[in-house]
Amino acid sequence: MRYLIVFIFISTFSFAQTLEKKSSIISLPIDFSVDDIQLALNKNMPLVLLNDVSFDDNQKDELKAKITRKGDIVFSAINNDILTYEVPLKIWIQKRISALGLAQYPSTEFEIKFKFSSKFSLRSDYNIQTQTNAVGFEFITKPVIKTSIADIPVGPIISKVIDAKKTEYAAQIDKAIAENFQMRNLVIDTWNTASIPYLASEEYKTWIKITPQEIFATPFKSEKRNIKAVMGFKVQIETLVGQPSLDIKKAVNIPNLKMVNNIPSEFEVQLYTIVDYATATDLAKKMFVNQKYEFKEGKYKIEIKDMQISQDEHKLLFKISTKGSFKGDIFINGIPVYDPVKNMVVLSKTELNIKTRNFLHKSAAWILEGFIEKKIESDFGMPLADIIAYSTENVNQSINKAFTPGISMSGKVLEVKPEAIYVDEKGMFATINAKAKVELKIKGL
Repeated sequence: MRYLIVFIFISTFSFAQTLEKKSSIISLPIDFSVDDIQLALNKNMPLVLLNDVSFDDNQKDELKAKITRKGDIVFSAINNDILTYEVPLKIWIQKRISALGLAQYPSTEFEIKFKFSSKFSLRSDYNIQTQTNAVGFEFITKPVIKTSIADIPVGPIISKVIDAKKTEYAAQIDKAIAENFQMRNLVIDTWNTASIPYLASEEYKTWIKITPQEIFATPFKSEKRNIKAVMGFKVQIETLVGQPSLDIKKAVNIPNLKMVNNIPSEFEVQLYTIVDYATATDLAKKMFVNQKYEFKEGKYKIEIKDMQISQDEHKLLFKISTKGSFKGDIFINGIPVYDPVKNMVVLSKTELNIKTRNFLHKSAAWILEGFIEKKIESDFGMPLADIIAYSTENVNQSINKAFTPGISMSGKVLEVKPEAIYVDEKGMFATINAKAKVELKIKGL
C-alpha cells in the first residue's frame, strides 16, 4: 500500500479542521568527562606557582621560595556539581638568618598536596562557569630548615606563602576550564543547523523544518567519572510541501539559557499518514466489487462492478457503478473516523449524494431506503496495523539522522496511537500521536 508518514509537531496543511499547534522539547545531553577536565587543567595550568628570588621583598621577609607542580592534577572526589582535586607541589625555601653580625642561608625542600574544589554551573550565555576554592593542604614530607644552632620548623611560614597564592591559583583554574569548555558557539551552531529544512519524502516533496524557540538546562550532576546535565530545546516543527527556501538567516544571538530542575526525556510527537485516493479505491474495490445486494425482498438486485473514492469537501465520496436492476452510478459520501475498538478507519454518517437522490426519485426510488448506505458504512474499514507499523519505522528513521558531522539526532518511538482522520485534496490524512524519546547529540561534550 502507498503511504506517506511524516512526523510533525505542528501542521500547516489546509485541512478542513485545523490541527492543534504543539511544541516539544528535544533533549541534548551534556557530558563532561572528568578525565578530559583533568587533562585540560594539566595542559594549561602553569608548572611554576611561585618563584621568589629575593630576601628583601614582601616587607623583607628574609625568605626565598620556589613552588612548582611536581605531577599531574588528580581528581579525588565528585559530588554532584562539585569536583575536589589535589595538586602535588614541590616547595623549595631558603631562609636568611642573622645573629651577632653573622648570617646563615639554610634551605630545605619538601612536598605538599594542595587541595581545591570547583563547583560547575551553566551561565545564561551557555558557557561553563566554575567557582574554585582552596580547601587546604597536607604535608607529604615534613618541612624543616636545619641550621648549625637548631632545626627550624617552617610550617607556619609555608602556610602564609600558600594562603597568599591560593586565590590566585583558584582563579587560574577557573580561567583554564572556561577557556577549554566553551559552549555558546556550539549551541548557536546547533540552533542554526537544526533550523535548515531537510527532505522527508522525495516522492511527495515533503520537508521538515525545525524552529527552535527556547533553551532550558538542568543543573550539573555527577555520574561515575562524568559531570552531566541535560539541555532541552523547545521547538516547533512543521511540514512543508514543495521546495522551501534553504537560505536560512543564521542566528548570531539566541535567547538566554533558562535553568530548570528537570527536562522530560519523553515527549509526544504528532504523525500523519497520507492515504491517497488510489490506495483507498483499491482497498474498497477488494471489499465491494462483485458484491450483490437485494432490495424489496429480492424484487430488485444490483451488483457492484466498479468503485472510485474521491473527496467531497471534508467527506469521502464513493462513486459506485452497478449493473442489474439499476445500471448507472450511485454517489455516497461519508465521514472517515478512527474506531479504536476495530483499530480501523471506518465511515460514519453515510448518505446518498444529493444529486443521486434527485435522480433516484425518478428511476430507482427503492434504493432510497438506506440499505446500501448502511452496508457501505458497516463493511468499509481500513486497517491501521500496517500504517502504525510503517509509521513507527518511518519516524524512527526520521529522528535518527545526522545533521552535520558531530551533530546528530537519535531516538526511538515508544508508543503509537491513532487520533483522528482528515480529508484533503491529496487523500486521507490519519493523524497519529506517538510518544518518543529523542536526543540531540554533540560529539565532544
